[in-house]
Amino acid sequence: MSPRKRLKYPAAVILHLTDVCNLRCKMCYFWGETGAYSRARAKGKPKILDFELAKEIIRELGSSRPKPWYSLFGGEPLTYPYLEKLICVIKDMGSVVDTPTNGTLLSKYAPMLVRTGFDQVRVSIDGPREINDMQRGEGSYDKVMKGIKDLHLEKQNADSQTPRICILFTITPENHLSIEDFFLKNEDLDLSMINHVELQVQNFVTKTMGKEYSKFLKSELGTKNDIYWKGMLRSTKDFENMDTIELARQGNKVCNHLKELGKTYFLQPPTYSPENLAAYLKADWKNMTDQYEDCRQPWLTTEINASGEVVACHIFHELVMGNLHENSFEEIWYGEPYQKFREYLEQYKFIPICNIGCCMLYIGGNKKAIPLISELS
Repeated sequence: MSPRKRLKYPAAVILHLTDVCNLRCKMCYFWGETGAYSRARAKGKPKILDFELAKEIIRELGSSRPKPWYSLFGGEPLTYPYLEKLICVIKDMGSVVDTPTNGTLLSKYAPMLVRTGFDQVRVSIDGPREINDMQRGEGSYDKVMKGIKDLHLEKQNADSQTPRICILFTITPENHLSIEDFFLKNEDLDLSMINHVELQVQNFVTKTMGKEYSKFLKSELGTKNDIYWKGMLRSTKDFENMDTIELARQGNKVCNHLKELGKTYFLQPPTYSPENLAAYLKADWKNMTDQYEDCRQPWLTTEINASGEVVACHIFHELVMGNLHENSFEEIWYGEPYQKFREYLEQYKFIPICNIGCCMLYIGGNKKAIPLISELS
């Protein structure tokens, strides 16, 4: 049976807990230099998700089978003021929960994460100290590395296997030659503490894609909202000096070492060959090795942003399907906007912004994508 017709409710729910973040990472499409929430573009005070609303939705979806998997996003999710209470609600309903985090607050929250049975943290760190701090902010490297060690120690003291600790390494022009140095030559990193590694080449949108997407938004959804896709806008010239031969060599060497250690890993794009990486960075999607026939996300996942809006895509929050302050989740999930959006994808497979570099496309289309829900359940 098609996954599009199998589930009453989504298998995975992304809760965008807060727009607040304590870092200003240069490449971030939310709080980066051109991001949706940057000082130059943000309007008003950063929002946080209403806890009572989140609790209501989690309980509404708690009766579904299989239980939905939750991922907590931001901003920085560890700044959410109701985090522990929210985790407890999710775990009480029998669901798996994970989060990406910039890691700078891990030491503070490590005891709580272990105590509540939190399933996985994906810690963003992008190279040795000098390179990471250039990209993410001075002093962030030391805070993150200490946080990983403190969380590992809390797990040991509690004789707990969770939270699993994942390293999320975002590859940019500035750090793409430091993968081997960070993972294989770094005295600060003890890979025995790490369960999983993700190497993700920076996502981006070209101006041509953005213009076509704007036309789609106006004709199909009647909106001119452009702050999200413009936060990812990059020129392929930004990447033209990246050495894809060396990037492929380092990426594959690190992954082979992780495999020898029995660690899981996930690559975006999944094929780390010089040719495939070069096509990715040139936005030459049609000549990539990694091709998928369609996007399954609007049938399998959903995202609830900090304003209570249900959006059909993890990255592009212009795709608003309804607001939970006005309608129930069931009304939105089966409502006309979602149905029309799914029908569009049934016919055209993708919308203009769906480049082959989309992280959700890889996770949805790649059967080997890690972490799998079954691994965390």
